[in-house]
Amino acid sequence: MTITECLASATETQEFRIGPSALDALPEILARFFPGAAAFIVADGNTMKAAGDRAAAVLAAAGLPAAGSFVYPAFPVLHAHYSFAWELAGLFGEKAARHGGIVPVAIGSGTVNDLVKRASMEAGLRYVCVPTAASVDGYTSNGAALLEGGFKKTFECPAPLAVVADSSILSAAPAYLSSSGFGDLASKLIAATDWIIADSAGKAGAPGCEPIDPLAWAMTQDRLREDLRRSEGAAAGDTDAVGVLFSALAVTGFSMQYLKSSRPVSGCEHLFSHVWEMGELSVGGVPVTHGHKVAIGTLCATALTETLFASPAPPRLDAAAPPTRTEREAEVRSAFSAYPAAAASAAVDTALAKLPDADSLHRRREQLADGWTGLRARVLERMVPYGELRAMLERSGCPVRPESIGLTRPQAIATARQAQMMRNRYTALDLAWEFGILDATLASIEAEGTYLR
Repeated sequence: MTITECLASATETQEFRIGPSALDALPEILARFFPGAAAFIVADGNTMKAAGDRAAAVLAAAGLPAAGSFVYPAFPVLHAHYSFAWELAGLFGEKAARHGGIVPVAIGSGTVNDLVKRASMEAGLRYVCVPTAASVDGYTSNGAALLEGGFKKTFECPAPLAVVADSSILSAAPAYLSSSGFGDLASKLIAATDWIIADSAGKAGAPGCEPIDPLAWAMTQDRLREDLRRSEGAAAGDTDAVGVLFSALAVTGFSMQYLKSSRPVSGCEHLFSHVWEMGELSVGGVPVTHGHKVAIGTLCATALTETLFASPAPPRLDAAAPPTRTEREAEVRSAFSAYPAAAASAAVDTALAKLPDADSLHRRREQLADGWTGLRARVLERMVPYGELRAMLERSGCPVRPESIGLTRPQAIATARQAQMMRNRYTALDLAWEFGILDATLASIEAEGTYLR
């Protein structure tokens, strides 16, 4: 599908402009969609220099009303805490009352965009996004990934009404931001295999499953491998590669708008990342980007999936019965003991909501085992082998060893247990857990000589 066709399926973003002089179109877009509203720029110290000052100048030259700007400090690095979005929403209300209406203009990468996205919803406004790096898939999604009470959640909120992506700005971004975007795009490989697994598990009665939607699948998967190949040079500043990368990331957001779910673009690889984001990982005092965490999460998830489906024979059906609710709560609280109490309680609620009873689990195991040959064939046909994936990520500037993001190899592998508890979204983690082989699968990964080394 072309990006124009994908945009037509999006339900919230009405304008997508990308090109070397796209920022020059900002006044026309604001005047068309927000007549009379004063532009209010939100950026951080780095993104204001990268694009905010130029955007303000372009708007002033066109004679459009302005409500000023709010600029977060460049350092320390901004984190996506919900409290910041709430504060921003209050500021939007004040500015709107003073100017008789405003349009927030988010100028930045993922964190600035997510904060403005949620704040705009809280204030009853729509906004425009001016990205400064091809670093994440969330620019065009109808959700904001924010930390609340120490727990990473995705809050529903409308996507930007318009996206103005100037490729000259995107290609000038630091290399690590473009490689982060590549890592986020590569994660769609695991999103696909997890959706295949969930499609089968849902037919067997599992919760947290959505049947595969043909249009959303086509939007995210039909061009994925070609887009990955063509965007490998993004971190080197190749303008064409950056354009391919950003457009591909934008399309994933359009698929989320269409389906009103992140299922097409997010599997267990993002659950690994969410755990690490709760711990605010850093290396040398510098926070690890979302896309670099996702790159390692994608390698972890690929190792898990390869190991889980290594044998043509299905897992044994004589695994122990599921734990009681009391036992499961104790397991989850122990796993999240290093996190705030609110985060542990949120994980408990999720884990208990998807805890099956013994009879339901037994029936599900039988049905999945009966269909194992077909499921395995579908997963392996779609999956990129671990070695090939690792080489592709490395060529694109992504980290490929846990130590590169501040984790030991055992820590990265063990994260699977917490990741399985975090969301009521069926993935390979749930398949392994429900068959009672998650711990054994992780032990096999740790003993294997190639994975995460």
